[in-house]
Amino acid sequence: MKLTIKRAEFLKMLTFAAQAIPGKTAESQYMNFLLVVSQDALDVITSDGSISSKIHQEREDEKGNEVILASEEGSIQTPAKLLLDIISKLGGDIVTLELVDSCLLNISDESSNFNLVTKPGEEYPDVNLNVPEGANGFKVSLADLKSLFDTTSFAVAVKGPKELYQGINITALDGRLTFLATDSFRVASLSKPEASQDANFVFTCPVKPLDMITRASESGEVVIYLDEQKALFVLGKTVISTRLLHGNFPAIDRLIPPQFPFMIEMKTAEFIERAERVKIISSMDGRNSQVRLNLNKDSIYLYARSTNFGNSQETFHDVKITMPEDVNVFEIAFNVDFVMEAVKALKSETFTLCLSSPTKIFMVKNDDPTNIQIITPIRLSNY
Repeated sequence: MKLTIKRAEFLKMLTFAAQAIPGKTAESQYMNFLLVVSQDALDVITSDGSISSKIHQEREDEKGNEVILASEEGSIQTPAKLLLDIISKLGGDIVTLELVDSCLLNISDESSNFNLVTKPGEEYPDVNLNVPEGANGFKVSLADLKSLFDTTSFAVAVKGPKELYQGINITALDGRLTFLATDSFRVASLSKPEASQDANFVFTCPVKPLDMITRASESGEVVIYLDEQKALFVLGKTVISTRLLHGNFPAIDRLIPPQFPFMIEMKTAEFIERAERVKIISSMDGRNSQVRLNLNKDSIYLYARSTNFGNSQETFHDVKITMPEDVNVFEIAFNVDFVMEAVKALKSETFTLCLSSPTKIFMVKNDDPTNIQIITPIRLSNY
């Protein structure tokens, strides 16, 4: 095996592929890059046993610039961190990798020379990155996929007993793609219409492969495939495979109260600014940024109090309030960080805070009915 390639492009490939390398694993070979060199192309393959990726580079890039200057067929496993460190620190623009015997890889540019102990490519664990035979893929623009991911991923659980909630539920139905995420304290969902297509499916996958594919390029079209064991995301020459998370997500329609008697329309920037200030006090006590919202017919304010550090209050002036005539005061407590993240996910200049009861879930919304942001309140207590 021999490969002469432009260092900058090779480094981009390795940096992307390294995202699928596990932090630790019982299978030591998952800590390696699998480099597969053909006559006119290079594949870099990585896996942690659950998520796998392949990035493909042909002799020339999309603009016709030569990337691979010379190649001889072969495959090799190299320690991922070590190879990435070496390539990132080399000074030359061109790097050559050559297998000098069965397990020794020489890496050089015009001034540096390394010899790495490696393993044969044939011994790398079997990684299935093939499109399921006869499968219909769902095509979505990368821009839409990024929007779906950014609007929901913050609500994914980072820990907890339900592994299912550590992923994003993806539904393709009648040409519409929907992302849904929850950590049981909040729910975030967004739908995007795509061109009419036949693929319909529902599955839940971890956040990591979605994060990888949205970072793979600035533009393009992603095709999503599904079989019983895995989901496959294909973006041009980049392929990411992931295992599925099994279980059923909650039905959003059953969570949303039938009506919201209390509604507050306000400017997004003003809310974020005031919320950031008022939570300074509550965050000092480790109270999960708990604040109270007090609403009456003439004013609205956020309030936080700490026994050890004091209190803070922010009053809103430029708001539109809707509430029942027979109610004078309404108060609700919540994690203000959760609300701010939901408001930011709306990506609009104004939003409406929709409330029904101090103990029932509430919403923030804009003019897009498919952008659903639900938050669970905190039980009111004397503090």
